[in-house]
Amino acid sequence: MTALRAVIFDFDETIIDLEPQHTAAHAALCRDQGSDYANMPESFRLGSGRRIIDDIREMRAHFGWTASEDELFARRQTHFDRVCRESNLQLMPGVREMIATLREKEIPLAITSSAVASSIDAILARLGLRDAFTLIVDGSEVERGKPDPEAYLLTARKLNVRPEQCVVFEDSHVGVVAAKRAGMFCVAVRNPRAQERQDLSAADVVVESMLSLSRA
Repeated sequence: MTALRAVIFDFDETIIDLEPQHTAAHAALCRDQGSDYANMPESFRLGSGRRIIDDIREMRAHFGWTASEDELFARRQTHFDRVCRESNLQLMPGVREMIATLREKEIPLAITSSAVASSIDAILARLGLRDAFTLIVDGSEVERGKPDPEAYLLTARKLNVRPEQCVVFEDSHVGVVAAKRAGMFCVAVRNPRAQERQDLSAADVVVESMLSLSRA
């Protein structure tokens, strides 16, 4: 790769494990609509890396809900933010050390996530890391979610860097594929608590945690 100009992080399960909170928010939304989240296909319930709006569209179609996508999205977001506030959130191993190392080198940091920017912002602020990131690109800013490279290409444009000058940290199969399709160097960090083991073979490097990198 050419000279490193930016490092881009996925958020959920890369910086912080939020699978339990996302599951709780989906289940709460289903209860609101008189449905049982357990009736969603297992492939959906164990999936990772999709945009929240795409999840809502799939649940809406599966259960035949009549409420609008916007209404369902807002309800689901309220549940998610509440669950996060009530949770003892912890960074993934080595994340804080990695961020500190990159900031010492004055490398711009960004987040490209399928999650919601307001939630990302609030969680980073709670953990004392909001100032570390110059940019957050979320799923609402693109037409196509991961594995499409649109979000990563948009991030590069906003950072005014070329894709080949970026390193991406990802945890999911769709995220790794998106980063590589964007022409970026991808480091896959395996989430040991993932509901379903992810195929990370398309990444340039696969590590068990960021601790192995931050200590290198």
